[in-house]
Amino acid sequence: MYSIEDGSCMQKWQQTLEQQRVGRREELIQAARGLFLEKDLSGVTMKDISERAGVSRVTLYKYYRSIDELAFEVQIRILSEMYRFAEEAQLHGQNALERLHDLLLTMCHFASSHPEDIQFIGLFDHYYRDSYPSPELEARYRDFLRSSEVFQSLIVEGQRDGSIRTDIPANTLAALIGNTSLSMQQRMICRGHILHQEQGIDPQEMLLLHIDLLVSYVQKR
Repeated sequence: MYSIEDGSCMQKWQQTLEQQRVGRREELIQAARGLFLEKDLSGVTMKDISERAGVSRVTLYKYYRSIDELAFEVQIRILSEMYRFAEEAQLHGQNALERLHDLLLTMCHFASSHPEDIQFIGLFDHYYRDSYPSPELEARYRDFLRSSEVFQSLIVEGQRDGSIRTDIPANTLAALIGNTSLSMQQRMICRGHILHQEQGIDPQEMLLLHIDLLVSYVQKR
């Protein structure tokens, strides 16, 4: 006869099993991330990841079917952390334009304190520069990006309060800011020390000047 105690034990067992699955998935993601940064995406195999994580390939394939799935998992994880960092920031300013400036500084701070994450985004962009590996991963990635509007709400607010130009659609300005700021972060963080030697520039100063440039461009005249 099934008892309440039996049900409680079953629930605890299921919770423990789920915690183990989440922990194992996290171990695999971190193993893949480290290898991707060491060898680039093209140089990593599922065997490498199973060995780094200390699991069999059979176990690995229970969670992820391919390098592509793991690469997209790492990319989405990094971007999620970046967007959450931005969303939790206490932005200051009398209008949306000033808060946008503060948000860009916040994103710059995240990039500077997470250089390996920015490096991985660059590797991901280069490796998948031509196409998505599968319709399923494309759909998942596009859905994720659509759900993450870091800049657009501030731009819409600024267009309403008169601080941000209205002759360009908010989604276009958001895409411009997001893509150019991330590209600048990648270059300054990944190659800043070389650019400093070649061109005599301070990478951090360039990032701050780029923020000023973007804010000046979107400001309503």
